Amino acid sequence: MRNNILGGLVIFLVVVTCLLMLDDISNTQKEPMLEETAQIEQTEDHTDLAIVEEE
Repeated sequence: MRNNILGGLVIFLVVVTCLLMLDDISNTQKEPMLEETAQIEQTEDHTDLAIVEEE
C-alpha cells in the first residue's frame, strides 16, 4: 500500500513539474524585450590612445 502511495506521489510531482516547465516555455512573449545599444563616435584622427576629458 505504501509503495502505491509513494509511486503516485512521485508521478504527480513529475507531471506538475512538466506542466510548469511547459507553461514557462510557452509564455515567453509577455516578457519585455530590452535592447542594449552602444554609441560609437568616429573621429578622423586614428589613435589607439584613450582620451580622458576632465572638467
